[in-house]
Amino acid sequence: MRLFKESAWQSKFKQSVLYGFIAFIITISIAVFGIITYTNDSSKDNSRRVFESSLWNALQLQVQSYRFLNYLIALDENDYPLNGNAFFEYDLLMSRVDLLREGAVGSLIRTFEGGRTIRLLNIINGELELLSFNLSRMEGGDSSYLPNLIDRVQRIEDQINEFVTLVNKGSNEYITAEHQILQKNLNYIQLLSMALLVCLLLFCFFTIKGLSELRRVFRHNKNLTLGIQTVHEDKANMLSFINQEIRFPVNVIMGVANTLNHPTSINDTKVLSKHIEESGHQLLQTIEMLSDLALIDAKKLTLTPTTEHLPSIIEDCLTLFEPQMARKDLQSVVYIDPLLSKLIHLDFIRTKEIIIALLQNAIAHTPSGSISLQIRPSALSAPKISLPTGMKEASVLQIALRDTGLGMPNDLQQNLRINPALPMQKEGPMPSKVGLSLALCHKLVYLMQGEMHFSSAPQKGSEFWIDIPFYVPNTSLTAQQTTFRCPDKTHALLIETDAHLAKVISLQLATFNIDVAFSKDGSFQEHKDFDLVIIGNTPKFEREANDAISQRQAKACPIFSYHPQAINTPEYPVIALHFPLTQSQLEPLIASVFTHQSRSKKANNHD
Repeated sequence: MRLFKESAWQSKFKQSVLYGFIAFIITISIAVFGIITYTNDSSKDNSRRVFESSLWNALQLQVQSYRFLNYLIALDENDYPLNGNAFFEYDLLMSRVDLLREGAVGSLIRTFEGGRTIRLLNIINGELELLSFNLSRMEGGDSSYLPNLIDRVQRIEDQINEFVTLVNKGSNEYITAEHQILQKNLNYIQLLSMALLVCLLLFCFFTIKGLSELRRVFRHNKNLTLGIQTVHEDKANMLSFINQEIRFPVNVIMGVANTLNHPTSINDTKVLSKHIEESGHQLLQTIEMLSDLALIDAKKLTLTPTTEHLPSIIEDCLTLFEPQMARKDLQSVVYIDPLLSKLIHLDFIRTKEIIIALLQNAIAHTPSGSISLQIRPSALSAPKISLPTGMKEASVLQIALRDTGLGMPNDLQQNLRINPALPMQKEGPMPSKVGLSLALCHKLVYLMQGEMHFSSAPQKGSEFWIDIPFYVPNTSLTAQQTTFRCPDKTHALLIETDAHLAKVISLQLATFNIDVAFSKDGSFQEHKDFDLVIIGNTPKFEREANDAISQRQAKACPIFSYHPQAINTPEYPVIALHFPLTQSQLEPLIASVFTHQSRSKKANNHD
């Protein structure tokens, strides 16, 4: 548990680091955009300031030269001494020259017109430097230098105008070139920004995808952890279930073995040995079921179809449970529809396991009453698959087992209502929920591409019907046996209060061409025209048996019975029937009776 907590903590820490890294990348991207934008704006502002300064200073040089010239022209005798005013105007003019020669403006002007502007500026600067001597004389009060000074200023006026023109032209060319460079750089920046944006979007996409994948992995990890826990719980439940299943037969074997250490008689030894044999078979059967369940869950169980005699296999299944049903006084009957081929190609080992599982469930939920097993053609169509060699067609048989017991609990029924063929239901019922036999039966049915259905009602019993596909061998390989048939219009009276048992027995007799009439209350003496009477469960047998048997004796009507008192009646030979009641048990009895009657009638007619 501590390991799971540490793993969860590490997962949260890694997730926090990932989120922090994503936030860091987004912050860096925003900062890069901001720096690019700010740098671009700063470059534009600086270029604009230098451009404007060069033009402004050039114009100021021109303006200041005009002002200086006007100042000189406007001087008269009353202005002397000048008291430094001339030098003030001169210094203003020279400051404009200095601004154009130095700094970023000077560097820019040097590039205009191949350096012509800077040469003009140097000429202008040299000419203005020569004016300082004349100005110093004028400041001393000598006005004779004024005309020469005015003339010299006027002579550099053309050079100043040309300089301003060249600066203006060069500035325009410079700003045009700078605009083109800035536009080109802006295009590059836009391309880089778009590339960065695409990379950021891709990064966000892969990040989101990675986060979703990470969440999926976390969920998968959590589900695996829960699955492992569930597997451990299922393993513990399965071991507990196995212990519970095998404990009873093992305890019986150990108890019988302990009793055999002090035997009282030979009969007791035989009975106890039979108990050991029965418990041993039950234990082996449980182990085989558990093994098959494990193989089915591991998808390693393979079907092995063989061609066998269907009635023999079915009757052998009931024979296995004869001791258990005898102890509970359960009456069992088997009916195999004659429309089914007696030799069929099927995995009889798995089919036998299915029938055994159904019988075990029926015996467990039926404290008293009857159990019937019917094998008949199914209404379902056979799956369209290629036929194995030697087979002529594919068909579907139905195994229907019904009991008159207590019915199944609702929770067991709900757990059985699972169809693995549906998309949302991939697993069969758990053995701990429905029992080992039904869990194996359910999985085997769907493994054999069959279907399983059932109905159950409290105190009214349960009925299972299972459809399983099979193959019919070629006629040349099929050894069909002819069933004995009684003469037409052969009638039998069946005295039985259990309608379920009576219905199946009537189906058995119908295979021998015998029509059956029923009597539930046991008052059968009024029926006089029957060729056969079968005495079953009837509450009135004790007080009416003598009259009935006397009437049948007068007519020489054979009587079959599985009623204990009827079998032990000495006045009339009653042919005993035993459970499980099968068609193979009835056929020789009916054949012998009706063959003897036919011979007696022929002898009487001959006499």
